[in-house]
Amino acid sequence: MAVTEIERTELANRLVLAIGKEATETLMNCIIPEGRDQLATKDDLRVLSAEMRSYVDSAISKHTRLIMTTMVGFMLTIWITLLVPAIV
Repeated sequence: MAVTEIERTELANRLVLAIGKEATETLMNCIIPEGRDQLATKDDLRVLSAEMRSYVDSAISKHTRLIMTTMVGFMLTIWITLLVPAIV
């Protein structure tokens, strides 16, 4: 259950009456950190997931091309080594 900003404000006002302003600010900072606007949302995580998936796909493609190029070079080297004595 999400707490609305109005409910949060009402709670803070009641706490000020019960324990004082300074103690209320300390308690609210413990419950609701100052940087809460910097917390990631589900949408942020979806965007990050898509970016990471794209990055990994790109890295896999590059790695696959490198392996295939290496294999072709290796096979050409073997074939040429085997064919040159047969031609000469």
